[in-house]
Amino acid sequence: MGRRKGKGKAVAARVEGKGMGGATAEDMVEEAQTQMLFGNYDKAMQIMKALHQACPDNTEVLDIYGTVLAEVGMVDEAVSVLSRAVELSPDEGHEKYMYLSQLAEGEASLGYSRRGIEILRRAASREGEDAAYRDDLRGQLCEAICSLVETMLNIPGAASSGSEEALRLLEEARQCSPASPEPSLVKASLFVELKRRGEAQRALRDSMGLWYARPKSLLLAEGPGMDIDGGSDGGGEEDENHLRPGATPPSYEFRFETAKLVMELEDDARDSVVILGGLLEENDGNLDVWFLLSLAHQGMGQVDEAGECLDHVERAIHGFPADAVERENLRVMREDVEKFRREFAGMGEKKKMGEGEEKKMGEE
Repeated sequence: MGRRKGKGKAVAARVEGKGMGGATAEDMVEEAQTQMLFGNYDKAMQIMKALHQACPDNTEVLDIYGTVLAEVGMVDEAVSVLSRAVELSPDEGHEKYMYLSQLAEGEASLGYSRRGIEILRRAASREGEDAAYRDDLRGQLCEAICSLVETMLNIPGAASSGSEEALRLLEEARQCSPASPEPSLVKASLFVELKRRGEAQRALRDSMGLWYARPKSLLLAEGPGMDIDGGSDGGGEEDENHLRPGATPPSYEFRFETAKLVMELEDDARDSVVILGGLLEENDGNLDVWFLLSLAHQGMGQVDEAGECLDHVERAIHGFPADAVERENLRVMREDVEKFRREFAGMGEKKKMGEGEEKKMGEE
């Protein structure tokens, strides 16, 4: 979750003189935020725990401390701290609500999200704010709305019963951040849930049109491929992420979800293969990507390529630690590998038999 620049100074002003070991509260907060930025959440937790003990009812400290607890997986403690922040300051600070929404489930999660979104709306429309800060808030509002709709999609029946609200929210998200591909991707998922395939395809293509440049090799290949608006613009071949000029790379998870939707909605999975290949350029240790890439190749009848992906998975899983849970995961994954291999072998045999029959008929 993004934080406003200078937040450390705001905290220090409220807890002046409450620092420890000669460090001011401002020093401690800024150090904790730096540690969080670099992923050192254990160190950040130590700092914020000490500051929280010095000023247990400071809402700014509670916000940051609860955030750190959530990031290190101390869920019960995070909920307790963030709930206390809500009691003390229910109408300020959206971050605590967004974290609570991730830690809660079902309707409770939706309630926290909606409360955080209300606060973000007010903050983003407040007069006199710095333009860059207001734009940052509008980007956070876009993300928060998309997260709310995704939560709705995970609650049985919530998407269909609240589809009009969801579509209205996603349009608001799009207007908040027109360059973001996220609202259209979430809309595609919503339409899939509603079994509105054509609209899902259009939403997916709208999302990809904001960042994805098709490689020239696909543009010149046989077959129509995906009709992505402006898809020939930019140097897809020159950019390993296949980005349009000036586009910001979407997150790793976002591109993975895009590849999954391409496979689900399009007859041609070549763009999915391109996107997944880009992800493996960044991190070739993600087995979920290898499995999805294998399925993409399988769907296109590329048995050898699919088998190579599974070879990589099989080699990788031998290196996993072997506690009880992981041994079971390995067993299931190996069963999947063998199932795919048998399917590939069967496809290959059928192909050879067909070619043999054609050759025999030609000789006759």
